[in-house]
Amino acid sequence: MARETSNPRKTASHYRSNSKSRAKHVKDNSPGGKYAHSNAYKRRHAKLADKLGTKGTNKDVSIRNGKATAESLKINRARGGAQRK
Repeated sequence: MARETSNPRKTASHYRSNSKSRAKHVKDNSPGGKYAHSNAYKRRHAKLADKLGTKGTNKDVSIRNGKATAESLKINRARGGAQRK
């Protein structure tokens, strides 16, 4: 845990005087983050992965239009990245 200091340096003094920036900093450094999913989502996804037999293969579970399919990792993960701006 961070301790209070009487003589803060640049970063600490910046976050003390900029509440919006400090809130974002705390949010960014908190556990969970951008790709946090609920436990129910993770349980469902794991069951589908078992059912489709993707463990140990180069496949990933993809849920599209409400249906689960085994799909190439490259295709499934590329769909979100640079294409989605």
